Amino acid sequence: MCDAKPLQTWNMSAKPDTNDTAADDVNRTFTSGWTIVGFTATAQFFSVGIGYYTFGVYLVPLTESLGENRFWVSLALSMQTVLMAALSPLAGRIVSDYSIRGAMVFGVCMLSAGLIICSQANSLWLLYLGFGVVISLGVVFLGNIPCNLMLANWFVRRRGMALGISQAGITVSGVLLVPLATYLVVNFGWRISFLVFAVLTPAILLPLIWKFAIRAPQDIGLHPDGDSQQNIEMHVGQGTHWNFARAIRERDIWLISLIAGPCYMGVAAVVIALPSHGMDLGLSPMQASTAVLVTTLFGTLAKPLAGTVSDYMSKRLVVAIAIALQLVATGVLLIASDLFMLCLAGALFGLGYGSIAPLWSLLLAERFGLADFAKVMGLAMPLTMPFNLIGLPLTTLIFEMTGSYTPAFAFLFLGYGVSGVCVWLLRLPSDSS
Repeated sequence: MCDAKPLQTWNMSAKPDTNDTAADDVNRTFTSGWTIVGFTATAQFFSVGIGYYTFGVYLVPLTESLGENRFWVSLALSMQTVLMAALSPLAGRIVSDYSIRGAMVFGVCMLSAGLIICSQANSLWLLYLGFGVVISLGVVFLGNIPCNLMLANWFVRRRGMALGISQAGITVSGVLLVPLATYLVVNFGWRISFLVFAVLTPAILLPLIWKFAIRAPQDIGLHPDGDSQQNIEMHVGQGTHWNFARAIRERDIWLISLIAGPCYMGVAAVVIALPSHGMDLGLSPMQASTAVLVTTLFGTLAKPLAGTVSDYMSKRLVVAIAIALQLVATGVLLIASDLFMLCLAGALFGLGYGSIAPLWSLLLAERFGLADFAKVMGLAMPLTMPFNLIGLPLTTLIFEMTGSYTPAFAFLFLGYGVSGVCVWLLRLPSDSS
C-alpha cells in the first residue's frame, strides 16, 4: 500500500497575493519552504496556545474575581469553539480570494484586542465578548486555515512533513505558554497576564507576517519544494475549483469529517479526563499529571512523524494506524490499574491523536486539490465541531451517572468504529497509483 511517489497537486492558475507585494520586500536568499514552516508554527503557537490552552489557567481566578461558578466562566471557551466553526467558511473564502497577509494581520489585531477586553472584564458579558467573540476572530484568521493553505502551496513531495512540523507548534504552546501564563497570574494577577500576551503577540507576529505571509512560492519567483520549473511541470496537476454548495454535496467531505470527528471527541474525553481518572485509580495528582505529560509529549512527536510517513505511504493506511492506536490506547485505559499502564495508554493515545491533525489536512488537500483548499477546509471545520463539543460533556455526564470513567472510555469504541468504516469507504486519487 505504499506510494512510490505521493500525489502532487498544484493550482498553476492560482492568482498571487497581489495585495501583499511579497516579491518586492522578501529576500529570496532567506525565504524557503522551511522558513514558512517555522513561521506557520509560530503563528499557530500563539493563536491556539493563547486562544485555547491557557484558558484553564484563568478559570479559577476569573471565577473568584467575577463571583460566578466555573460552568458560566467556562462557557466562554464553548462560545469560542462554536463561533470559530461558524466563521471558518467565511475565513476560508477570504483567505482564498483576498490577501492572506491582510487576513493574518486582522487576526493578530483581533487576538490582541480580545485579550485587552478580557483584562478589563468585570462581568461575564465582557469575558464572553473578549474570549468568546473577539479572540475567536483572531484565532480563525491567524491559525489553521491560512497556515495550512501556505504549507500546501509551498510543499508537494514533503507536504506531510511540513504540515506535521508546523502543527507541532500547537502542542508545544501548551507546554510553554501554560507555565508562562501561570507564572504571570500567580505573581502579577490575571489582568496583567492578559495584557502581557496582548502586547507580546503583535510584537512578535506582525513583523513575521509582513515578511513571511506569502501565499505561494511563485509569488516571489520560487517553486514548491525548491524544485525547478521543469520538475514542477512533471509532477503538478491542475486544481479543481470548489464552492460551498458543490463541496457540501460531496460524499468525501463528510467521510473525512467522520474520520477526524470521533478522534477529536476522544481527545476531549481522554486527555482532559485523564488526571481525574488517574486519581480515581488511587494515584497522586502529580502521578496523574505525569500521564498527561506523556500523552502530550507523544502527541507532539506524532505530528511530524505521521506527516513524514504519509509522504511515502498510503494516507488511508496511516490514518487507519492512527485510529487503531487510539482504539488500543482506550482499551489499555479500561484495564489500567497503575501509573505504568496509565502512561502506556497515554503514549499510545498521544501517537494516535497527534497524527490526526496533519492527516486531516492532507486528506482534504489530496481529495479536493489546492485551487480552493482554504474554502474546503473552512467548510470542513464546522462538520467536525460537534464532536469537539460533546466529548468532554458526554464523558462527564456518563461519569456522573455511573461514578466511573470506564463506561465513557468504552463508548469511544463506537466512534472509532465509525472512523474506521469511513477510512475504508474513502477513495483518494493516490489509491490508483
